[in-house]
Amino acid sequence: MLKLREFNLLAKGQKLTFLWEKCNYIMVRVEGNYRINLYGCMDFYAEVWYKYGQKQVHKIGCFRSTHYLTPYLDMIDISDCLRE
Repeated sequence: MLKLREFNLLAKGQKLTFLWEKCNYIMVRVEGNYRINLYGCMDFYAEVWYKYGQKQVHKIGCFRSTHYLTPYLDMIDISDCLRE
């Protein structure tokens, strides 16, 4: 499994292949005109930004800090876990 530093050295196509084949898709969120797919890898997270109306990746952002997961927290529904 690649570490974050090694991942950042890959070309965009190689990054996408790695994310799709080796990492776990977690969820999607929307921000402005972008659809952002979140992936969890061994020691980092990656966001793949797609602009609506285009079939190409706008950017790929990576991070380790869980602080950057904040935009996803409001989207998690744990109500089924709270029922008895």
